[in-house]
Amino acid sequence: MAERMTYEEIERAFPGEWVVVRDFVHDDATIIKDGVVVAHTPDRAAAHRALDSFDDAFAIWFVGGPRPGFCGLLTLLR
Repeated sequence: MAERMTYEEIERAFPGEWVVVRDFVHDDATIIKDGVVVAHTPDRAAAHRALDSFDDAFAIWFVGGPRPGFCGLLTLLR
């Protein structure tokens, strides 16, 4: 079951993984404060495949610092 977590809880719970969050809250600088974790995996391709099932806004990021080929937080509206 998906669980609402704060950004800090997510960072502690999923080191070295890609995290997909929906129903998120962000501040004026678009920094995620909390959200519902709907997927987490160390496999970047698997995380991106999970996005295909969403019709609304989501956020995705890698917990643990920059990775080659990825730059920061990606938030998309479909």
